[in-house]
Amino acid sequence: MKRSINRPARIAMAAAVLAATGALTVTFVTSGGNGAADAATSLDQYVPIQQVQPGPRPPKAGPDAATGRFTVNCGTNGNGKFSPDNPVAQPGIKNGAEHLHDFVGNKDITADSSNAELDASGTTCRNGDKSSYFWPVVRIDRSVRSADQVKQALAHTQPMVVCPSVRDRIPAGVAWRGRRILAELDRLTAEANRRMTASHGRIDTRLNKQILDGLRERRAALIKRLGRDLISLVDCDVSYDAMHASMHSAAPVPAPSASALPEPQGRNLELPGNTGGIVRPARVLIEYRGNPVSKVVPMPKFLRALTGDAKPTSRGPANARGSWSCSGFGDRLSEKYTICPTGSRVQRVHDFPGCWDGVNIDSDNHRKHVAFADKVTGACPQGFKAIPQLRITISYDIPRDVQRKGQYALDSFPEENHNPFSDHDDFINVNSARTMQRIATCINRGRNCS
Repeated sequence: MKRSINRPARIAMAAAVLAATGALTVTFVTSGGNGAADAATSLDQYVPIQQVQPGPRPPKAGPDAATGRFTVNCGTNGNGKFSPDNPVAQPGIKNGAEHLHDFVGNKDITADSSNAELDASGTTCRNGDKSSYFWPVVRIDRSVRSADQVKQALAHTQPMVVCPSVRDRIPAGVAWRGRRILAELDRLTAEANRRMTASHGRIDTRLNKQILDGLRERRAALIKRLGRDLISLVDCDVSYDAMHASMHSAAPVPAPSASALPEPQGRNLELPGNTGGIVRPARVLIEYRGNPVSKVVPMPKFLRALTGDAKPTSRGPANARGSWSCSGFGDRLSEKYTICPTGSRVQRVHDFPGCWDGVNIDSDNHRKHVAFADKVTGACPQGFKAIPQLRITISYDIPRDVQRKGQYALDSFPEENHNPFSDHDDFINVNSARTMQRIATCINRGRNCS
């Protein structure tokens, strides 16, 4: 990853934050030179942990429960693997996340990594686990300044549909008969973008869903004809990249592409709208947990999974999950950033789906092949099997004055403007079959292992 010593003039950004009710509030921050923030948070996005209600009690363990736990130590990204790629949600799209991720585990993963390349990589995990675990970084910027100018920025923004490239991933043997399919995929994208003009200058969650759901269905039918292993390339997204440039006359409006934004810049690896010093985690706890109803079966190798949603503003909050907490308050998860008492660390708790369809390692929206167990009973949906449920708890030492002043925040897409409800986490299982069997056996026997 290239690091520029001279940071170019940063692009001002506009954004929208979705409350749980779906209401849209907006803030804007001008580019302020060295050390100043291009995006803002507001104090109503922060809550003292004591004001967060405890969550429901977990289901009671039944006679066939798997009650064990297997922990993996992959470090805290001490080797500094940061990237704006998202190999799970946006495979093949360089800089597709538009924000920076912490990566632990697999050392060589990129947006373009094949399963074979993942398997050949080194790892930061002490037990040799080559899986990739990654989440958006948290930054501190003490010079955040806000102003109410976002409506003008959004008014100049044309949302665009961006899809993973299929052309570069077609197996050689089918390339000759894939030309018509590729042409049809291009036509579908162009048609979707024509429909997107209806939401020029605004964020229309309903239209976005309508366009993306229909596009996904039609792309899936075409891409499966090229090979079922290309299923990860089906899902498209709505990009608001132009918001980065709309308030900066000297900056060109970025066109949707495989690399829509510049590389991270300077010693803080900043991106437009995502500025300030990165907070390194004080601790990262990776756990594989059981199921209160049944024994677990091993995860398949190369299973992809994600939790939360990076875009609840433009996609709706259905898949978003509250993740913010404080050490010592593990039964309380907030949709807002937390303010912790003295001696307590800010935490993010990411629970992944613990049920699997028994067949697929990925799906056209990266979600349908896995599912969460029932909150009340703990049972998996019909047709799904319990697998070791991944939980990642990330702890930070953040000064209390920074917490109280709302000066720490998540890297995010432009339309989220550091929305704490856009927190998310991604995972690719690269454990060997032998290791995953050992994990499942440990959990099924009710032991604590590492």
